[in-house]
Amino acid sequence: MGKILKKGWFVIVIITFTFAVLGFFISWTFCKDPGSKTVIKFKYKEEINIKLSDFEKKENIDKVKELQYSYYTGSSISTYKYVNIKSITASKIDDYYQIKVNDNAFSDTNIKNPESVKKGFLRNLTLIVVEQYVDLSEYPDETQDKVDKEGNPYQVTIKGVSKLFDTTFYNENSLDEEGNLFVETSNYNRNIRLILYPVVGGLIGIIVGFTVVLVLGKKFSEKLDREEEIFDNETVFKHPFHKRYWVEAAKEFKSVKKMVIMALLLGLTLVSKLIVLPSGFGTLGFRFGLIFLSVACMIGGPYFALIIGALSDILGFFLFESGSGAFNPIFTLSAMLTCFIYALCFYRTNISFTKALIARIFVNFICNFIIEGFGQIIVYKYKFSWLYLTSLPKQIAYLIPQSIIVFVVLIVVAPIAADTNFIDEKIKKGISLF
Repeated sequence: MGKILKKGWFVIVIITFTFAVLGFFISWTFCKDPGSKTVIKFKYKEEINIKLSDFEKKENIDKVKELQYSYYTGSSISTYKYVNIKSITASKIDDYYQIKVNDNAFSDTNIKNPESVKKGFLRNLTLIVVEQYVDLSEYPDETQDKVDKEGNPYQVTIKGVSKLFDTTFYNENSLDEEGNLFVETSNYNRNIRLILYPVVGGLIGIIVGFTVVLVLGKKFSEKLDREEEIFDNETVFKHPFHKRYWVEAAKEFKSVKKMVIMALLLGLTLVSKLIVLPSGFGTLGFRFGLIFLSVACMIGGPYFALIIGALSDILGFFLFESGSGAFNPIFTLSAMLTCFIYALCFYRTNISFTKALIARIFVNFICNFIIEGFGQIIVYKYKFSWLYLTSLPKQIAYLIPQSIIVFVVLIVVAPIAADTNFIDEKIKKGISLF
């Protein structure tokens, strides 16, 4: 067991670090100021018997998000679909009505002018609720003369607003001195949780790390003593820093059998792009391509890996994703580097959880976080905060699960690949935890 602990220290440290950092992000998420609300206050000019619960109904909120044409501005809109309403409340206080909604509902990176969107979204929500009780078509359009910053006159069409709302009250009670929607903020002490959550996360990491070592370590302990029998630096290598390693990798192109299995795995990788599980991190989902790519790189080697990586991204985009935006070569570079890393960790060497973990560390933080993250910022004009608020938490949260998935897939496939002469027989014997 001492030998196992000695070799497994890296796994324990990484698992502990991952859970500790994940605990920090969890604490930061739950300790955000819960009192931060965007508020709209208004009065009706005439008595309208409405149900305040209608403001909170999902179907009414969805109607606003689907609007192509604003009720009260008379202009076309496209940003409401990006609004993420997490909670909304409506109440009547004395002689006026008030709607509250989480302020971060209007902080999506696709919303260019969140203050304007807040105002429009909440007023259109009010009008959609009112429409259930009042026929807005009875209210004619009215035009108001406005002047822009340069002093040029223009007109704004207001449909029924001046008839329904006391706009003077609205402007005085819902807008601040700069004309923005009033935001209520309550102080919240988050210091205790910011200390507690990382500590708890670290302790969980330690427990999980030692559990992995103690439960799974024994299964592979005997193979640690046979390590020297596995590597002979002719067909199986401890590391890729051997001339013969690259010579053997180049020979893979002479095998028709390898070419066929590479094409099959590429096809499975492309099909897997159709399946994306929601991850909870914005638009970033969980994909299954890593399963087939890791197997392809274990069998084909680094040269094949570069080709498979490039083709999987380029063909995947033009077959399934061409309608989602412009082609981004930065993603192709990331895919090629991802497969190259897989090959360096799994080709002609023993399969271990440590190597799977190392591979995912490089892929998650170099390829996904840095290369693809900055690719999103450069090409799609994402805000820099998207990197550490959405991308980084996902890479940290998925590090251990993805490492386990890759390791399990390879230890299942490696014996089959060895029996069919796709990989060396010694690799099947050399599977270990560390």
